[in-house]
Amino acid sequence: MIRQRLQHLASERGFALVLALGVTVVLSMTVVTVIEATTANERTAVQSKNRVSAYSLAEAGMNYATSILSTSNAYDPHVLHPQPPNQPADCANPPANPAGAQTLGNTCSPFVYTLDGGTATVTGTFDSNTANWSITSIGQVRNPYGGQQTTRTITSTVHIRATPSQHNYVTAWNYVFVKDTTSNICNVQLDQSTNFSVSLYVAGNLCFKNSAYIAETNTSDPINLEVLGKIVYLSGSQKGIGDTSLTNNGQITSAKIGSGCATSVGGTAHTCTPPSDYFYVKSGGYSQTAPAITSPNLTDTDFQGYYTSAYIGRVQSACSASANGGTTLTASSFDNNTTALDGTGNNGSLGTFDLTPSSGSYSCQVKDGSGNVIGELDWDNTNKLLKVRGTVYIDGSVLLSQSAAYQGVTSSGVHTSGNSDGQGGMAVVYASGGLSSNNVHLCGWNTATDKPATTDGKLPIDANCDYSQWSPNTSMLMFVLHGTTGFNIGGGSSCYFQGAVYAVGAAVLGQQCLTDGPFISGTLSVGQGVNMRPLPGITDLPVGAPGNPNTAGVPDAPAYTSG
Repeated sequence: MIRQRLQHLASERGFALVLALGVTVVLSMTVVTVIEATTANERTAVQSKNRVSAYSLAEAGMNYATSILSTSNAYDPHVLHPQPPNQPADCANPPANPAGAQTLGNTCSPFVYTLDGGTATVTGTFDSNTANWSITSIGQVRNPYGGQQTTRTITSTVHIRATPSQHNYVTAWNYVFVKDTTSNICNVQLDQSTNFSVSLYVAGNLCFKNSAYIAETNTSDPINLEVLGKIVYLSGSQKGIGDTSLTNNGQITSAKIGSGCATSVGGTAHTCTPPSDYFYVKSGGYSQTAPAITSPNLTDTDFQGYYTSAYIGRVQSACSASANGGTTLTASSFDNNTTALDGTGNNGSLGTFDLTPSSGSYSCQVKDGSGNVIGELDWDNTNKLLKVRGTVYIDGSVLLSQSAAYQGVTSSGVHTSGNSDGQGGMAVVYASGGLSSNNVHLCGWNTATDKPATTDGKLPIDANCDYSQWSPNTSMLMFVLHGTTGFNIGGGSSCYFQGAVYAVGAAVLGQQCLTDGPFISGTLSVGQGVNMRPLPGITDLPVGAPGNPNTAGVPDAPAYTSG
């Protein structure tokens, strides 16, 4: 009996052992499952966190890219290190852009930024036709569980908006620059009491007659003269280079004369030597070598390009009314058809556009796709004030019928004191014809005082211009003229022009006219008593100035295209 009970218990112990083992296995599997589930959840959480972190890193990379565009030449296609297939062949050693600027060094590899938690890899490609950068930024975070890194890629388009003021890289804009090279003539003749207190470049011969002269009247405004041909003292000339009635004989800072001095255009030239020659130059300033200076050389094709690209004109966006009020201009205000240079003598078909009409005020404002004002041309007839920004094309000639001053507006379309965004008025007016006026003045702006550059600094404009009050590096209205006689201002005591001029053809200054500002023309004719004031070193020009590259631009906020 006892043996049977023991055998029965033994059999139950075997069953219990099997049962215990089963329970243990099940519990072990449960624990493993829980551990694996927990680990999987942790991996998922980490991967999710990494994806967020990678995106944040990619965003940080995009911010670095826009920062680079803000502080560099945003028009240089190398600046964001483009990669194949858009990588330039000279990426290892790209040239300075513009010439004279600091070089970028090797741009073949993308930017890689090591940040907290990972890296951001950045590159971009520039489209010069649209001024858009296509930027790619890749954020990468290390995976603690091994395997590939977690990455997020975002792409965006960043448009570059040219600032109204661009750094001047064209030496010719620091002169009154006359391009005529016709042989055996006086390419520039100064007569009567004409005073050229201005740096002058003459590609041919410079002739003096009567008491005309070039002298340095202010040592803070150095005069540099360069003549590729001869200095010619015509019969009856009493002066020339310098003025013996002034301190230090009015010596100019430098004179580079390629073919010496003579008493007639066809006469034998000799080394310029005072006092036998009226030639007074500071010690060490005279050179018998006159290297040519390159200037912009505009063709009809260039003007047709300006016609289609100008912010204000027949082709681009229609004018909107501005805060200035007055009549809102239309496309037909700038051309009566849609073809540039199609009038008599290729001077355009519109006729004459009066920039300062007595008949009333007008306005034209043009914005880009982001709502920024890129073009403005307003006339306030009450205050005799032009408000300008950007580029304008008129397929005809331009008239200044009244005296006026000009100022600028910001990208918001308003004029605000102390604002560097075009406050003084930086703009270019292209015209298929010429510009004319008769005994009126056009004055710039004093951006330090926020007043017109006139003798009384008041609105409405009734006083004449004052050179000492003008801020030419921040206030420059430029006229680019295609006409045979591109610039023609009639003389008189009120004849005064402050601005910049590029004339393909002739420039004519009437008696007693005063001009301040850079000047490039094919030929130049000056009347009695004309005075061209000394130019400061022009460091900045309005966007659209011929020959000058865009190097200053404001990047718009990135428009994300993926990621």
